[in-house]
Amino acid sequence: MPGGHESASEPAAEPVRDLGSDPGIGGRARRVRAEPADLCRRRLDGRAVRRTEALVVGRYPELVRLAYLILPTGLERHRRVLTAHALVQNALPGRWRDLRRRPGAAGMGDAELVRLRIVRGALLRCRSTRRWAARPAALPQVWGLRLFPPTGGADEPAIEQALGRLSGPGRAAYVLRVLEGLDPAAVVELLSIAGVEDVASAEAEADALAADPVGLAGGPGSAAGRLLHAALFDPCTLRATPSDLLRRRRRRRTAPVAIAVVAVLAALVPYAGDATESDTRVAPATGVAPATPVAPAARVVVGAPRVVPADAWTTTTRLDFDVWSTRGPRAGDQALTGRAVRAWVEPEAGTVVALGPGAAAGPPGDLPRLLYAGDVAGAAVVLLTDGTRLARYTEEQGGRRLDVAAADDSDARSASAVVLHRGVEGVRMLLAPWVDEAAIRDLRRPDDRSRPLPVTDGTTAPMPDPGTAAEGCATVPVLELVSGRAADGRPYLLADLGEMSATHLTYMPPPEFAHTGRPAEAASTERALTVWSRTACVLETLRGRGLRLVDNWEFAHFDLPEAAGDGMWSCVHAFDRRGGGDVVVQFLPPGAGADGAQTVERVADSPACSRSANDIVAGTWWRARSGTWYLVAAGSRDVVKLTASAPLAGSADARRLILKSPGAAPNTAARPQLVATLKSGSTIKPLT
Repeated sequence: MPGGHESASEPAAEPVRDLGSDPGIGGRARRVRAEPADLCRRRLDGRAVRRTEALVVGRYPELVRLAYLILPTGLERHRRVLTAHALVQNALPGRWRDLRRRPGAAGMGDAELVRLRIVRGALLRCRSTRRWAARPAALPQVWGLRLFPPTGGADEPAIEQALGRLSGPGRAAYVLRVLEGLDPAAVVELLSIAGVEDVASAEAEADALAADPVGLAGGPGSAAGRLLHAALFDPCTLRATPSDLLRRRRRRRTAPVAIAVVAVLAALVPYAGDATESDTRVAPATGVAPATPVAPAARVVVGAPRVVPADAWTTTTRLDFDVWSTRGPRAGDQALTGRAVRAWVEPEAGTVVALGPGAAAGPPGDLPRLLYAGDVAGAAVVLLTDGTRLARYTEEQGGRRLDVAAADDSDARSASAVVLHRGVEGVRMLLAPWVDEAAIRDLRRPDDRSRPLPVTDGTTAPMPDPGTAAEGCATVPVLELVSGRAADGRPYLLADLGEMSATHLTYMPPPEFAHTGRPAEAASTERALTVWSRTACVLETLRGRGLRLVDNWEFAHFDLPEAAGDGMWSCVHAFDRRGGGDVVVQFLPPGAGADGAQTVERVADSPACSRSANDIVAGTWWRARSGTWYLVAAGSRDVVKLTASAPLAGSADARRLILKSPGAAPNTAARPQLVATLKSGSTIKPLT
């Protein structure tokens, strides 16, 4: 048992060195070469194992963080967390595969060997992500829950994105330098012992990242070290959400019929005796086992919801629905709020219950928190939350309705607005208590100024409903908010995509444009509004998906032939709350509005254009005013060469490729066959 006490009969353990002061953690330790006989005795000596165990337990959070940062960023976060814990828990010396046998490791101390085992294990998983992801460790195992570190600030995803572009050894070299404080010579020695073949390349990658601090203020030194110690990279401080409850339910319902029959027969065996000796009666043989009475109220408390203080959001660094204060003129109406809680726990007959995408079914585990209660456009509305879901209870014209939506993984921006009511007058929203200003903006008209939106006690005046907007995407109304606690005080945009909570819109500029270095700039900058105005119609195709965030990444732009102007390439990634999302790649010819945008790629449930898969290439056909056709292609930041093989052949040592079609008009239905070469030497192809 880790951390357990030794019995008095056992020999006294040798003094344990603290890893924080051990030179094997912060720098290079003095080596003492041991004789083979000493090594054998040390390997078989139980005291060495106990020493290592104490080291692992004493520095467990730091060691798990080290493993987590070296593991591939493309691993699903839940699997990455469990793998990091498994690597550290398996860092005790083995009887048959002792790393001291590896060249150069004979004189290592206990602390250095622990670190070596962790680094080597993480690098093995970097070699083949898919193969290792499909083979989870025996322990630890988690059933029925998904675990992930808390959402970080604005800079943490940027450094994770930069780490994701490195190879496994390069990432290990950088993390060992910044997190562990090892000097370059110690890093080279450790990686060599761990089995890295090209240590020089790993060091070069770490040097390049250290020289390019991905826009972080203060450079790569203390800033990078601070970010690697952030909560986003702490696999010991975790948030939990349930796994796919609907899939689990389907599996139970589709279990083999034979198992059900056996279970029914086994249940009937105790009742095969004389019925007069028991009050229990067997139901008639109808082929269905008698149901066991269930009293939901005995398991879930039904009553008035909990009230959240008005200043709850001012006393925390994390802003989401959990810290929304209770508002509304009927917050004290316990009869109304009690009916809302009862509708969530055990809906009465006649109550319409609707689950949004990704929302788990079932009642809250405890009394939910009350966010709002009041009359909106003639309807009584109550808004509740249990930490992972939002529930909106509505009484209108004699009918009762409960809408439940997923709300986990929210932040200060995506938790800024909730729809209270939709009607003929428009949409009324409840804004977060930290919102200072609100306005309406037409996303199709970037040059128009936003119009102030009246707000009373957090409730907005009626807004245009995008779902009823004129056909043809003539206008795309969005909400523009300002908060001193969100987006550094800059305006940020939220879109009503038909869900209960509004969706945050972000924008990432191409590398040639100066920007803040944030992972996704507020979409209210001048360049962002220009790009969004030309891609706004894609939002209509994303309605009703349960999205938390939609990012518009302008990954390339360049001048087109015949002085036509600037062509832009956009990759829109729609993030849902499960980690998936749709990807739409568009080419924006010069001068074309949203109607002229060409959709080049569209993929469902893809990590493309996110921090875990940020390399992309795309191509399409473009016709100049002269009538000449061109094959145009573009790649993202790390692309160094583009090659086309069909229907036109050509290449360019750049992120862009333009090939003129000879003679008559080409077959524009033929998809360009493209290959992009990255800085690392690897290659990628278009998404489809």
